[in-house]
Amino acid sequence: MSLLWYASGLMVVAVVAWVIAAPLLRAVPTPRSAIGDPERYRFEKERDLAYAAIKEAEFDLQMGKLSQEDYATLRRTYEERALAALAALERHR
Repeated sequence: MSLLWYASGLMVVAVVAWVIAAPLLRAVPTPRSAIGDPERYRFEKERDLAYAAIKEAEFDLQMGKLSQEDYATLRRTYEERALAALAALERHR
């Protein structure tokens, strides 16, 4: 009788582990733009990261974590990166 309980308990643990791990083990799909043109994907990613950094700097300024001078420096830096990525995308067409 105890062997039956042991086997059924082991089966329950295995099913729970599989249900939890299945989404983690599923393959992550590659974005379509990365498949077709990896160079364009890289420029788009740089542009998006620059935009996100600008938003983050604005948020930090509003929260009082950044001074106005630091914010201006960061914004100028990330605007230059975004503009460079946009120019590269334009040339890459």
